[in-house]
Formats: sequence, structure tokens, C-alpha cells
Amino acid sequence: MRFILGVFVGAALLLGSAYLHDKGVVNAGPKQAFVNWDVVTGMLGR
Repeated sequence: MRFILGVFVGAALLLGSAYLHDKGVVNAGPKQAFVNWDVVTGMLGR
């Protein structure tokens, strides 16, 4: 049970940090975007 919870929390942290980086809230790392958010929103809209 702890493993499954850890996987979900880890995935949420990964996506959240990539989103914050791409929106410019976090100024660490490379300048280019990590995720193509147009593709992600298109996949979620199906």
C-alpha cells in the first residue's frame, strides 16, 4: 500500500514541478520547456 501511494505522490511531484518550471515560477534548469502542454491537454480532452 505504501509503495502504490509513493508512486502516485512521486508522479504528482514530477508533473507539478515540470508544470511550475514551464510556467516560469521556478527559474532553475534549462530555459526550454520540459513538457509540450498542448499535447497533454489534447490527450486529456479525448
